[in-house]
Amino acid sequence: MNFTDAIQNAPEIANCLKNGLQALERKDKSKIKVNASRDLKGSVYIDKCLERCHPNAPRWDYVFGYKDRVYYVEVHPADNTRKVGEVTAKLQWLKQWRRLSAQNLEDLEGQSTYHWISTGKTASSVKRGKYLQILAQNGIRGPDAVLNADTVP
Repeated sequence: MNFTDAIQNAPEIANCLKNGLQALERKDKSKIKVNASRDLKGSVYIDKCLERCHPNAPRWDYVFGYKDRVYYVEVHPADNTRKVGEVTAKLQWLKQWRRLSAQNLEDLEGQSTYHWISTGKTASSVKRGKYLQILAQNGIRGPDAVLNADTVP
């Protein structure tokens, strides 16, 4: 199954699929770089799409498909170490939601990457020591100012 089919088979977000990166807010769209926009498979603003169904959940921001990969993106401040816990909690929620409500997206886990894009200045303490280790253990890349999808291994 491909990205588009996986989204269309997830009832809670199927109607939220947009072409290209159109689901992203304008300020966030500028933080995503791709070399071949024709290879974008679509995007979903998960946070906004699920706010009515899961109003108190620590919802993840976005997912988009590009080439044969799935990119989950959280745009979030990184100005202190407390934010590491907030972002990891959002990822844990995302994974639980996906297992329960979007199994076809779960099946694409091997093609998926998770990215934290900072909304401003990143505290140096967030990118070193135990905090960097926590992010790595959870499979979160970043925090970075921009995600260049073509450079993700």
